[in-house]
Amino acid sequence: MKKMLAIVMILMISGCAAAIKESELGKHGSIYKDMNHLWFSWVGYRDVDQNDVNKSMTRGWWGIATPYRPDDAKGSSKP
Repeated sequence: MKKMLAIVMILMISGCAAAIKESELGKHGSIYKDMNHLWFSWVGYRDVDQNDVNKSMTRGWWGIATPYRPDDAKGSSKP
């Protein structure tokens, strides 16, 4: 049972390390560039549109990229 717990803990730590690497935390002094970046990452990313992609690029936000796919846009009439 202790070995299984140790294995689970190692896997969890590995997953956290991978997420930190993708967020580019080591390259920057903080996780988020500004409060708009924080707000977008916590709330706004669900409804990504081309304006969000442009804003991210011009403001220099970092982290895991969320691509904009017009076919998946909110309000689409496709099933």
